[in-house]
Amino acid sequence: MAAGTASRMGQQKLLLPLGGKPLAAHVLSTVHNLQWADCVAIIGEPKAELSELCCQYSIRAVFNAGRVSGQASSITLALQTLHHQLDGIIFFLGDQPLVPQALIQAILSSFAQLASDKAIIVPCYQGQRYSPVLFGSHWRTSLAGLTGDTGGRSIIRENPDWIRELDWTDPTPFYDADTWEEYQKLKKLSEE
Repeated sequence: MAAGTASRMGQQKLLLPLGGKPLAAHVLSTVHNLQWADCVAIIGEPKAELSELCCQYSIRAVFNAGRVSGQASSITLALQTLHHQLDGIIFFLGDQPLVPQALIQAILSSFAQLASDKAIIVPCYQGQRYSPVLFGSHWRTSLAGLTGDTGGRSIIRENPDWIRELDWTDPTPFYDADTWEEYQKLKKLSEE
């Protein structure tokens, strides 16, 4: 998910430098290093630069011309683009660059243990839920029906019986760059 308008940041954030490469490159690199049945990056502007960045990591980029209508348009576009025969769909945020492979593997393992297409795996830190979230294939139609500037929170909220919270002891993977101050915090962390 890399099609936001960066309204809180006030400028394009996904190409800002972080640890010697663009912020979004960290997410793309992590995703690229795992095996997926299908993978797509939903991008916004600058279209050419983001497309090229995705290409460097062999990730298909799809431009979301309707991104100003909100996050749901990117979810819908992703679901239209991805193969239909998937066990589940995990959504990564382009401005959340410190998600480690260990967290992703833990999410995937939890999903495999449940062995249900209705499972929703949500990582948590100190009781707070974060992304990336994995939705079993059962939720594909519900996700495709979302509108406005909303992600899958309403589906999570309305279906507590299918939620598996994955407790994580480190908050670092959940830091994002919605504001300039948050970006500066990420820069400091990436230099450590």
